[in-house]
Amino acid sequence: MSLARLDDHDLSGLVASGRPLGTGIGGRATLVEVVGRPVFVKRVPLTDVERHPNHVRSTANVLGVPLYCHYGFGSPGFGAWRELAVHTMTTDWVLSGKYTGFPLMHHWRVLPDTPQPLPAELADVERTVAYWGPGVRDRVEGLRTASASLTLFLEHVPYTLHDWLDAQLRTSQADRACSLVERGLRAVTDFLHARELLHFDAHFKNILTDGRQLYLTDYGLSLSARFHLAPHERNFFTRHRHYDRAYTASYLVNWLTVALHGYGPDDRRAFIEACAEGMRPRGIPRAAASILVRHARVASLMGDFNRRFQQESRTTPYPTEELRLASA
Repeated sequence: MSLARLDDHDLSGLVASGRPLGTGIGGRATLVEVVGRPVFVKRVPLTDVERHPNHVRSTANVLGVPLYCHYGFGSPGFGAWRELAVHTMTTDWVLSGKYTGFPLMHHWRVLPDTPQPLPAELADVERTVAYWGPGVRDRVEGLRTASASLTLFLEHVPYTLHDWLDAQLRTSQADRACSLVERGLRAVTDFLHARELLHFDAHFKNILTDGRQLYLTDYGLSLSARFHLAPHERNFFTRHRHYDRAYTASYLVNWLTVALHGYGPDDRRAFIEACAEGMRPRGIPRAAASILVRHARVASLMGDFNRRFQQESRTTPYPTEELRLASA
């Protein structure tokens, strides 16, 4: 079966026949079967503004969503066309042999859809606007009334990194798994850095694995130098050139701390700060202990930034220079 040969009605029927996997800010996920093989389907809400003839396939920040929304934390994102643009880039890189750590995009289509309830994080529009600022109102209202979806048909990879690494930590292969993950995160962030693409959301449920390699997906917050960017967006991009590297190192430290010790937020923060001061953890896999010591300083800085951003002000400055020195 060629997905490209199906008309919109038949393609919509295929999607409707699939097994729902979940719903989030970025859209709805479904697993379908095509010629006996699983295909991951993501339906990204496509707003009326994005469907306007002047904006189709545009990578501009048409609605002027505040740039700090790239940090995530429940922000409404920047639009479907940017996500498609990144999937097009990553698929080209895989097919050309430049880097294989992304799931292939088999096909995409704009399909009619029924407006969906806003996800819980955005459901109270006034509260969302009060937290994120007036610049997100049009974006959130557009998501609420979206009557079409950008439907992405992607290569299915069996495990999230979150689930796979959690299982591996309980086996004799824990050291090997931790080392594979650290190398894989560095490899993909180095590649993205060289291609001037920032992901901004590389947590372990947005990274997939088959147990041999990591595959980075979900590009709803991504920012590329190849996008149509305003001057202030280019400045933001430049200040965050190493964001993915710092984010993934910090996430790995925090994830291991919780998985191996079960710490809550306060104890986790104290433990990471102790590691940053040179304490080497005991009673855990050797590779995990080395990772914690190696990246604890970056994790401490990122943690402080994240807390201030969420609890004090969305305009909290990103600690570019401090993180550069900590990563050196």
